[in-house]
Amino acid sequence: MSVSTAKGRVLCVDDEPNILRALSWLLQKEFEVVTSTSGHEALEIVRKDNFDVVISDQRMPEMSGVDFLREVRAIAPRSMRILLTGYSDMQAVLRSVNESEIFRYINKPWNINDLPKVVAQAAEIARTQPAPTPEPAVEELPLPARDEAKILVIDDDPEMHAAVELSAGDIATVVHVTNVVDAVHALQNQPVGVIVSETRLGSVDLTRLICLMKQRHPQIVTVVLAEETGTDLVSKLINQGQIYRFVPKPVKSGYMRMILRSALAKSHQLSESPDLNGRHQVEALPEAECQTLVQDLNVAAQGSTAQAAPAEERPGLIGGFLKRLFGGAR
Repeated sequence: MSVSTAKGRVLCVDDEPNILRALSWLLQKEFEVVTSTSGHEALEIVRKDNFDVVISDQRMPEMSGVDFLREVRAIAPRSMRILLTGYSDMQAVLRSVNESEIFRYINKPWNINDLPKVVAQAAEIARTQPAPTPEPAVEELPLPARDEAKILVIDDDPEMHAAVELSAGDIATVVHVTNVVDAVHALQNQPVGVIVSETRLGSVDLTRLICLMKQRHPQIVTVVLAEETGTDLVSKLINQGQIYRFVPKPVKSGYMRMILRSALAKSHQLSESPDLNGRHQVEALPEAECQTLVQDLNVAAQGSTAQAAPAEERPGLIGGFLKRLFGGAR
């Protein structure tokens, strides 16, 4: 296939030649594919050439996939990054979110029908959306004015609310909610830039809400601070929620301030340059999970002790929110 007819240029990195052969066989029908068995060698290739998509295995002897993709992010921010792994490596998954900011996390063995579609989507984004500018140090990141910066904390742990207020109360307005009805009220009635959330609140699985909010409002930046962790959970939040950071509790105050400052700057960047939102497209949440979220929200509204609205108004509040979220009645 000639370069002019290819859907994009893809660099595949894996220390196992048979894996590279399989990737090349699968992708070369639609893409121009370059391969490398070394992270260090691949970085030199990236410095000399342009790629729309960079795919890397995680476990390589000289350099891990996360470390490699972190360097790619700095060298070639236009390239979309995909991490492959055949292992349930929790630290690698967390670092892929927090350091490499990958587009997708894909388990081996990959689905031969789905992987080319993911690569095609990533290549299209790289070719049509503007590239992010290199980020300065966290303390130099431009922030919105404090009265325009809103952080919504969704958690029933009072210590977490206090920690966020202490860490970011001087640079943003922090809104605290301890139940899903108040969270819906806050999301409907004020422009939220950053969501800080647990993965579950009462009976409601908040990961579904996080994923749908990103799908409908890509400018919102989500930081998950959670007690529950797991590779399946975090990979879902990467692929379907494009979360900005995932941090297991407890969180040190200095690290939390750095994360929240960076998240506010990212939200400000996405609001000021909406074209960048296209780089954060997510996988659609399965219909069954959407329906479960609707049911959970309705049940939560019936039994809530929320302060946001009188009991008789809560079903309408949830219903109006769902119409906006799904683009139609449910």
